[in-house]
Amino acid sequence: MHRIPTIKGKNVILRKVRESDIDDRFTIGRHHEFVHMCGGESIAQIEYPNREVWVEWYEGQKNAEYSWIIEYNGHCIGSAGFHHISDKDNSATYRIGIFDSNLHSKGIGTEVTKLLLGYGFTVCKWHRIDLKVLDYNLRGIRCYEKCGFKKEGILRESALIEGRYYSDIIMSILDFEFNSITTK
Repeated sequence: MHRIPTIKGKNVILRKVRESDIDDRFTIGRHHEFVHMCGGESIAQIEYPNREVWVEWYEGQKNAEYSWIIEYNGHCIGSAGFHHISDKDNSATYRIGIFDSNLHSKGIGTEVTKLLLGYGFTVCKWHRIDLKVLDYNLRGIRCYEKCGFKKEGILRESALIEGRYYSDIIMSILDFEFNSITTK
């Protein structure tokens, strides 16, 4: 199992999940905008989950590899990490979610993304990190572009959400692109 190090940024701490995060998730609840940006059926999922839902979430996070909690002002406000890790291709897929919509558009996603790209390229020595983002998630796309991701393709109408088709945009960044951004 891969050990998750604590990574400290200017405004956030990225760390392994802990039991107190259950209460933070319960307090934040589930917001329409967060569910919608993740491609969920927000109309059906907007009911306020009971605490047991977040206990199950915690149990699932405890042993997750390459997965960090985003701590901001002493509280769990999101999670980020990597999946689809390929030793053969020396690559990984990035994901991030900030649960509390009151904390969107404050630079937190950009800071977290840059920290984890640094980890992926300098510690893990990956060559490529990619992601998939829904075409209507303009805030997310701007964040990824600020961090050096480039659009490389579109999966046309690949997601059926609330009765309507949307496209996914595939974005990626390569190790030498990240290195050129960090040396500027």
